[in-house]
Amino acid sequence: MPKSKSKTFEENLTRLEEIVKLLEDGSVPLEESMKLFQEGSALAASCGKLLDQAELEIVKLTKAPEGGLQEVPFADESAT
Repeated sequence: MPKSKSKTFEENLTRLEEIVKLLEDGSVPLEESMKLFQEGSALAASCGKLLDQAELEIVKLTKAPEGGLQEVPFADESAT
């Protein structure tokens, strides 16, 4: 299955879960298992990339002590 950049994270994750179930079942022939494994690897990489991009976008601008603005990662928000 060719990679489609228009697919969402959720769509990719759902397909990856389907592939895992098929491979764990063990009823898929070896050649098809290899194709599924390759598709799954590509989907896992795509999901990882999308998560990395989302993490970079989750940045909040807050007032710095000097009065200017500073970027604060979203994770720091939970500490306050």
